Amino acid sequence: MIVTTTTIDDKHTKLVIDFRDEEINLIGETSVVSNESAALAYAHFFEADLRRNNAELFPVPEPIDVPEEMSGGDEQ
Repeated sequence: MIVTTTTIDDKHTKLVIDFRDEEINLIGETSVVSNESAALAYAHFFEADLRRNNAELFPVPEPIDVPEEMSGGDEQ
């Protein structure tokens, strides 16, 4: 994930989150009413929203089959 900010004016910052480095074709962009620090603090929440709202783009890893443990050892 690549996060970039651009100052629009004294009170607004553009926040862009790009997932192309994860080979996912999704770029989210929003405007934050504050400075760069606030935009970067908000980035975590914006990322989570993008992932949740576009869940079909983020495949869940296949579960690994773990064989059931063999019973025994305590038997006499």
